Amino acid sequence: MLFEIWYDRRTGAGYYRLNDTIGSLATGVLSQSTRLVIFSLGLWAMSGLNGFLLPLWSMESVLAWCVAFVLNDFFYYWKHRFSHEINFLWAGHSVHHQSEEYNLSTALRQPSTHILTWVFSIPMLLLGIPWQMIVVCAAWNLIYQFWVHTRHIHRLPSWFEAVMVTPSHHRVHHAQNPEYIDKNHGGVLIVWDKWFGTFQAEKDSTPPIYGVRRPLLSFNPWRANLQLWWQMAEDAFYTASWKDKLRVWFMPTGWRPEDVSASRPIKKYPLETFEKYNPASPVWIKLYAALHISLAAIASLYLAMEAVHLEKTQLYVLWALMSLPLVTVGLMLDKQDLRWELLRLLFSWLCLIWLAEYFNGVLWWVALLTQSLFSTIILWKTWPQTNALRVSDAE
Repeated sequence: MLFEIWYDRRTGAGYYRLNDTIGSLATGVLSQSTRLVIFSLGLWAMSGLNGFLLPLWSMESVLAWCVAFVLNDFFYYWKHRFSHEINFLWAGHSVHHQSEEYNLSTALRQPSTHILTWVFSIPMLLLGIPWQMIVVCAAWNLIYQFWVHTRHIHRLPSWFEAVMVTPSHHRVHHAQNPEYIDKNHGGVLIVWDKWFGTFQAEKDSTPPIYGVRRPLLSFNPWRANLQLWWQMAEDAFYTASWKDKLRVWFMPTGWRPEDVSASRPIKKYPLETFEKYNPASPVWIKLYAALHISLAAIASLYLAMEAVHLEKTQLYVLWALMSLPLVTVGLMLDKQDLRWELLRLLFSWLCLIWLAEYFNGVLWWVALLTQSLFSTIILWKTWPQTNALRVSDAE
């Protein structure tokens, strides 16, 4: 990603914006860390089913791995396709599509609420494939998908484009143009889309417009994850039909009860007047946010390595310490609102004092000094803003 940023700057393409990149990375870091504190139902279910089913495939066989990889990609296609076609699955998956730019940071923009997708692995378990093979094949599949999130590769050789998912194919998938919506769901192989009628080639005459038809208009990762869930919950609450209260979750993407759609319409912006969400922010806020995202990424790696040694309370507190800055810097980029960051820093001070025995030695002092520096910066920047608000209220 750093290489692509360098190349993007060198060519003057302008495919990266700092605030959009921070928004994508924040949702990605939050997604990875959240998995540490939420019980992995999918892994538990798969390993449990393997206890009842006899694994028939040898993990020593190269052929078995190749077949398992292709089968995993086949079921990934259907998981991905249904995630675009069913309301409650789209509520989770839509996070990945909210970025209005398209670059390698978009690949890291992953949801924290994409639930129940593990059920698409059950057919492979029933075929006798060990759950360990399924998990590894899914990881390979995801790794392959990273590089196709780029605009710097136009087309590849025709034989490759005919079989494999390429950047051109996946740009179509991320576009909100009418002819591109819900196309090219394949992870590694594009042949599934061609066989099942969801393939669309990229047209030079129709440049992709990235994002979703109902823009997020925020860099807050929690808002990104909860936006559609909240909308469906409101629709279920306000509709008078008990039948619609249930089926709103399982209907095709975008479906809403008629009475709620009439009384509480949702504004959709026409593509002809589409403008990217790009609120102005001072340079210091952008740098402050970038530094916090970098620290959060490092902290999430540390948390992943140490999670097995932590008590649950310590794990939850460390998760909160790492996750809250992702939200507060998002608010700073959205509205230049520093007050939530000030409260977050106060909470962090209390947590660091409580964790002093755990963070013994150099690590605790580094965390303390970093916290002091951030607190000083925010207090220094917040004080004039607070005084300006007081003067405004007095007038």
